[in-house]
Amino acid sequence: MAIKVKLVIWDLDNTLWRGTLAEGDEPVLLPGRAELIKTLTSAGIVNSICSKNNFDDAKEVLSRMELWDYFVFPKISFAPKGQTVQAILDEMHLRAANTVFIDDEPSNLQEVLFYNPEITVLNQSDCEPFFDSIQIAVDSDSDCSRLNQYKQLERKQQEKKSFASNEEFLRNSNIQLEFVPVDNSDLFERLCELSERTNQLNFTKNRMTSEELMGMLKNPNVETRMIRATDNFGDYGFIGFYSLYQGNLIHFVFSCRIMNMGIEQFVYQHLGCPKIKVEGYTASELSRTRQIDYVKILSGDVHEHDEESIENILTEDSQINIFVLGACDLYHSIAYLALPNNYFLYECNVSTTADGQRGRAVNVGTEYIRSQYDMTDDEKNFCRQHFYNYTRYNVFKSEIFDERWDYVILSFHDDMVYKIHTHKQNPNLRVVLGTERKYEHTRIINISEEEPAKRTQQRAWLKEHFDEGHYITPERFEENLLWIASKVPTKTKIILINSPEIDFFRNINPSCPEVRDQIIALNKVIKRVCETHGDKFSLVDMNKIVRSRKNVTNYLFHLKARPAFKLFTKVADAMIKSPPPPHQTLHVA
Repeated sequence: MAIKVKLVIWDLDNTLWRGTLAEGDEPVLLPGRAELIKTLTSAGIVNSICSKNNFDDAKEVLSRMELWDYFVFPKISFAPKGQTVQAILDEMHLRAANTVFIDDEPSNLQEVLFYNPEITVLNQSDCEPFFDSIQIAVDSDSDCSRLNQYKQLERKQQEKKSFASNEEFLRNSNIQLEFVPVDNSDLFERLCELSERTNQLNFTKNRMTSEELMGMLKNPNVETRMIRATDNFGDYGFIGFYSLYQGNLIHFVFSCRIMNMGIEQFVYQHLGCPKIKVEGYTASELSRTRQIDYVKILSGDVHEHDEESIENILTEDSQINIFVLGACDLYHSIAYLALPNNYFLYECNVSTTADGQRGRAVNVGTEYIRSQYDMTDDEKNFCRQHFYNYTRYNVFKSEIFDERWDYVILSFHDDMVYKIHTHKQNPNLRVVLGTERKYEHTRIINISEEEPAKRTQQRAWLKEHFDEGHYITPERFEENLLWIASKVPTKTKIILINSPEIDFFRNINPSCPEVRDQIIALNKVIKRVCETHGDKFSLVDMNKIVRSRKNVTNYLFHLKARPAFKLFTKVADAMIKSPPPPHQTLHVA
């Protein structure tokens, strides 16, 4: 088959499931449909919905079937389907020629075809034979990166509605680009994919074989750069490339997922508006006069340090007193600061208690630090008696406010991820716990996975005595940061490490919007505090380090080796820019 499928749009009643939901039928999945949707997803083909139904009812059924998260840009209403499908394609920046629409009603198929002449329409009974007849590279996208990209675009489209204009929205999106040489096989593979697959923003349409592209890269007279884009909504990855030869653009190619962001125009003006022969249709036009001023370039951000220069940032004769409070995000990075002459203390959310029980036993959020002073001895003992993460020998004994520290380095895992449960009779008793579905991380004492009945009793006890829990508010978080600053010695500099905003949480729960929203909200507070109190605070931005799921392992806060080392370099830079008192020595390379 000649069609290159990128999107499949499904009807629901008598197409995805048997029955008519609006007429009171109990939907039953048609055989093989769930498996087909998952297969398409793993092959990098995304799925959407165009169905005449009540949105909330359909979402509830699909959630119960564990399929809702496989769909993007669902249009579930009683609107005509032809224009609705057209709207889906417009929002996703995809072409009808790369789309399949599946329905059980011939009139719907014809209507959709009328409004979208290049689309492939299928009766539901023909969908399995059709997909059997085309080649699907199963597991070519096993981490569901394309699905996640369109989830990201979906959130972006929703956020855009709150702005008066598209330009205002873009100015607030913090769009940043990197220009990267093609220096490894992964980048070359992505360059070939962009050259082959892109159409709408492929201005030159200079189709080369992989051998020809490799030959071009070896030509010293051709400048080729891959372009990576990020904004407040996440990392778009490598979204385009250009090749410049003797003042002429022989390749100027961008993915459709950055359409309407102005990136192609910005890159064109950044290159000095070189000569280009635009071939065929393109979804935007390049201008020599239009100026884009809201896109930033991250100059040298990826490779700004090498091993030799890092060794010169902190030397063996430096004498600095450093305190660190953080979770696994700092575990590997901070070890580089533990040089022989430094006094170094790291309080971490260790994973075993004093008696060897499983469960986190040191908390690392601002509310925990505050409770060390706010709670009475009786309230602290109550926590020790009932919750594993308050049983470590040094709980409520943090040394953060010791007078010796030149630097206090903080990250905020618990503020970002965990909820605060307040005792119903004693509001001063505030316990930091994970959400109920994750009690294996911060368990109530005597809860055992082997004793589900006992665990149920303990949860009932928690519900009886504590509220349901809430994330720390941005206002309280800011209050806590300033309170900490007032408690540490005047000489002490505080380095704040924010949290990654990519749309990934953990392998068993890849997308957790409530945590991501909390991270974004508290990151704004951290940025504001560092800007308004720059004499005391410095910011290390994790979003310049963790740009995609590839930078972490099984959890958002578990960094791979290279990002962990890069985090150290950012912390070291913050120390260089905010030096310790004169009597100490910090060598600057």
